[in-house]
Amino acid sequence: MSQDDTSFSAADYVVFIASLVISLGIGIYHWWKSRGLDNKDFLLGSRTMSPIPVAISLFAGIVSAVSILGNPSEMYFYGSQLWINCIGTIIGAIVAGIVVVPVLYPLKLVSLYEILELRWRSPVPRKLATLMQLFHYITFLGIALYAPSLALSVVTPMPLEVSVVVLGVVCTVYASMGGAKAVVYTDTVQAFIMLAGVLAVIIKGCSEVGGGTESWKIDKEHGRIEFFNMSSNPLIRHTFMSTMILGIQNSLSIFGAGQSQYQRWASVSTIKEAYVVIALASFLLVAVWSLINYSGLVVFSVYADCDPYTMGYITKTDQIIIYFVIDKLGYLQGIPGLFVAAIYSGVLSTVSSVLNAMAAMVWEDLLSGLDRFSKFSPQQEKMATVVVSSVLGVIATILGLTAGNMGELFQMTYSLLGAINGPVTGLILLAVAFPWVKAKSAIIGALLALALDLWMVMGSMLYAPPTEKLPLSTDGCPRTTLGANVTEGTTPFVTTTFMSTTTDGGSDPGSEVFPLYLVSYCLYGAIGILTTIVMANVATLIFGVQAISKVPKDTVHKQSLQFYAWMRSLLGKSDSSRSNSQTSIGKEGKDLEICKIDEASKDRTTSLCSSTKSKNRAEEETQGSVNAAFDAENHL
Repeated sequence: MSQDDTSFSAADYVVFIASLVISLGIGIYHWWKSRGLDNKDFLLGSRTMSPIPVAISLFAGIVSAVSILGNPSEMYFYGSQLWINCIGTIIGAIVAGIVVVPVLYPLKLVSLYEILELRWRSPVPRKLATLMQLFHYITFLGIALYAPSLALSVVTPMPLEVSVVVLGVVCTVYASMGGAKAVVYTDTVQAFIMLAGVLAVIIKGCSEVGGGTESWKIDKEHGRIEFFNMSSNPLIRHTFMSTMILGIQNSLSIFGAGQSQYQRWASVSTIKEAYVVIALASFLLVAVWSLINYSGLVVFSVYADCDPYTMGYITKTDQIIIYFVIDKLGYLQGIPGLFVAAIYSGVLSTVSSVLNAMAAMVWEDLLSGLDRFSKFSPQQEKMATVVVSSVLGVIATILGLTAGNMGELFQMTYSLLGAINGPVTGLILLAVAFPWVKAKSAIIGALLALALDLWMVMGSMLYAPPTEKLPLSTDGCPRTTLGANVTEGTTPFVTTTFMSTTTDGGSDPGSEVFPLYLVSYCLYGAIGILTTIVMANVATLIFGVQAISKVPKDTVHKQSLQFYAWMRSLLGKSDSSRSNSQTSIGKEGKDLEICKIDEASKDRTTSLCSSTKSKNRAEEETQGSVNAAFDAENHL
């Protein structure tokens, strides 16, 4: 098939445009309904949303066009080892549910990163995390709008510029006008569109080769099936260890440190429902990612003997899945339109969720504390947030139009995501699980981790050799057809084309490139988290530990505070002789401090002070351990 064959029928246009109209209509509807609501209702859906659509929205916002185009490409050209990250995704969600959710949910925050200011009584860690995450989101939006549009523009009649602008306008309108409810319910619709598109590919691909069993057999014969590369070499691109770590880190960052996802699980009525949202979203994420991954293997089995990339029918590896749809399903009117709608749904759900999250971060973390905005009424706050979301949408659209070739979607996205999200996740974990770390130490750890990660990413982009693909064959191709990028009179094949490769798909360890630039991109995020935590604790040796009396207990995980109190008691038990009255005074002083620090954050005062006064039995036990540890403070 040549590129001349890639044209939409009238039915394709109807299906595609209908999906965009539905998304836009939901945004307008919820804007009309939410005219009298305040800013928190706008950003968090009044915290009364149903767990099931919220969970679907959460997973749909993660399964972007990067997944729909990038994951099948990874399976097609590099094999199935990456699939193991789905196991890590479940583990990471469990860790987030145990460590982060019990602390964050009861605080009823609008911005996730407000926890950093409450924990350390300083706005610096909060603003640092916000700026890092905004940098990540803005960069990601450029990729999310540009890269899928580029892939689609080559194999469909829609020009790149039109694709980017349409995406940007629709996302901006319904994310800005409808707020969290519009995003949640639109994501739910888009999730089903994505699922339908992926299933169409799998069903058609399996029928082309004689069934799913035969498809898997072809994949195995051509070296695409690999799950247990147990090498511990961090320079190998995909191993069992590196892909598992990628899944854990990515899931922990998503559910425990991502503003976009926080706004989903924090929008339900109870913490039990929040756990339901995370559990259901994790299951859906793994299930849909698995289907998307499998679609890549199915497509390879169809083209195992006539690779379109080698033939020059496509110029980028990320175009393989959409090429298959046009090539094999183009005769069914409406199906190509459905799949293009699925890809656009992936972009819409992700970009709209990110825009909504960025609006919350900019308003709550950067603007609301300024004198000019501090006296805004609830309606003025909501209007300001709408304006912020709209401006960010325009910036994202401009970035999409001006972004250059970012390389392969999956690796580029996860490299940038890991490099920035790693230090941010490390900061959140330091706040809720390391009560002895001071703000200064946490900031130093995060900055060092960010510098290290960005150095590795930039070094990899500039100096690391291109990733070598698994063997590709053109033995079964008709010799009379040439791709658009193959000059007439030449052929890109003789018999079988083998891309020179190592069996593990990694780089040559003997290369002269600095080894740090060859480290698998799967490890960037984990390196960022560990570096933040380790260097913050090293800095603690210099700047000292945080006194327990200065740690607001509502902002720290109960078990971590108990552990710290126990350690302080052990270290200081030989000199402990403080009276019960002194302990009581210390307890009252701590309670007053918790309330006092929150007066600076205005609307947070009532929440934390009331929670301090209404302690449950487990919290009283924790406080007892803390008071017993006061004796040790003068020793450290």
